[in-house]
Amino acid sequence: MTYLTDGTHLYEIADRRSVRNYGLVRGTIHYVIIRDCVSEAVAKIDELHLAALSEVRSDVPRDQRH
Repeated sequence: MTYLTDGTHLYEIADRRSVRNYGLVRGTIHYVIIRDCVSEAVAKIDELHLAALSEVRSDVPRDQRH
């Protein structure tokens, strides 16, 4: 699981989604759904807001995690 922080709150990535846009400006819209680990509030954010968050790194090696 990936955890992110803005320096105050702790979030986890709940889901990543892509949606095709068939309007005048065609393309794909990417967004991420994050969940606050304390209040369990859920929010949808775009890549720009995701870039403002920092990944929380664990000192436990991946092969020793439960």
